[in-house]
Amino acid sequence: LKDQYIKDMVVIALPVIAGVSVNQINVLVDRTIASTIAVGGISALNYASRLNSFVQGIFVLSIVTVLYPMISRMAADKNMDGLKKSVSEAINTINLLVIPATVGMMVLAEPIIKLLFGRGKFDEGAVAITSVALFYYAIGMIGFGLREVLSRAFYSLQDTKTPAINAAIAVVINIILNIVLSRFMGIGGLALATSISAIICTGLLFVSLRRKIGPFGLKGILISFAKTTVASLAMGLIARLSFGLLMVIMSQNLSLIL
Repeated sequence: LKDQYIKDMVVIALPVIAGVSVNQINVLVDRTIASTIAVGGISALNYASRLNSFVQGIFVLSIVTVLYPMISRMAADKNMDGLKKSVSEAINTINLLVIPATVGMMVLAEPIIKLLFGRGKFDEGAVAITSVALFYYAIGMIGFGLREVLSRAFYSLQDTKTPAINAAIAVVINIILNIVLSRFMGIGGLALATSISAIICTGLLFVSLRRKIGPFGLKGILISFAKTTVASLAMGLIARLSFGLLMVIMSQNLSLIL
């Protein structure tokens, strides 16, 4: 207990633990409100959120797992140029992978839910409500993804307080939006509130990181983001049209897979 490195680790870890705990409060509030809105509301949010996490796990966490030790070493060596470049490249890569996934989930939300869960007691009503939740969760997918990268950048600089404070702000925003949007949009409002709070949280992290390390290629990131978004929207349109045409000659599930 007298070891200085142990002491340093505890001090650095406490804000991370607090930040993760705050995120769990988010989940608890979402589920509590969902239980008062519709029968099966909690299940709809759980299934939609699981698909969102599935994409995050494949595309985001794999990149972050490789990125974090690399930028931590750069931060320890005071190689800020290398750190900025690596963070910028990671952001562009996540944009390239997550934005098409976002558009795909939005334009094909209902057939995706029907393919994965639409059997047994998971009837048309359950498919419809879960599809709405997935559609609105997908909007914030890029926010969740980039937040992971930006948080790791702060952690590599041994700043765990900024992401924790940011997470607390996001929870407050989420709770307020939950109360407001759920009245007008039901389950979709809860999912949209989560997405909006994630996007705002990510925007605040961008601003905080720029203040901390200086410019890290934000202009290039925005250009890449715009190009990827335009290409993804074109992909989404073609995918939706192709799906409709294929449905004429084959089953919905096979059409979706193709």
